[in-house]
Amino acid sequence: MQRDTLLTQDELDFIQSMQHNPLLNLRDASSSLTVNGGAQLRDLLTRLAAHDHLTIQAQFENQQLTFPLHLVEDEFHAVHLRLGVPTIFEDGPMIRPWRLALETPIALENIRGNPSALWVYEVSFKGLLVEIRGRIKPPKTFALWFSPSGYERIALRGTLERETARGLFAYRLSQGDADETERLRQFILHQHRLIHPEVHA
Repeated sequence: MQRDTLLTQDELDFIQSMQHNPLLNLRDASSSLTVNGGAQLRDLLTRLAAHDHLTIQAQFENQQLTFPLHLVEDEFHAVHLRLGVPTIFEDGPMIRPWRLALETPIALENIRGNPSALWVYEVSFKGLLVEIRGRIKPPKTFALWFSPSGYERIALRGTLERETARGLFAYRLSQGDADETERLRQFILHQHRLIHPEVHA
């Protein structure tokens, strides 16, 4: 009498290879935070994070990274502090959000994916610096999509602030959709890591 097998040999080999793959067993060290300051310090930070906006700030040359702290519950119902995606500011005459200067401008797209007349030169989590191509006046507001190569599209809404001396137009971004803002911050953080790997090592 032949015994029924639950897994084929190929399935068993695959599971064993996954189990022994060291890359799959690594935790995401960039988002976890361990506090080794004793129970009182942990309790204080946990209470503050639960009732107020708690952040960690890091200063690097002329840049300031502000990481929000969030309370998360794991599968064992233990509460931990987790780092969120940072906001990056640069120092100068006034502190302003760090701007990512794109190597080549990217056209904002409409819902169908067709390029608009607005081409992005610089992006921050709060605004864009764009060129208006074609013979149109800069729109007072826009609701378009930002589609950098290799990333999922990000919905953006902007309001015209001013024209620069270089003939570009500064738009302030609406912070209405938290998910889209978070995705834009993640894109900017990823680019910041590529430009400043020494900060994120």
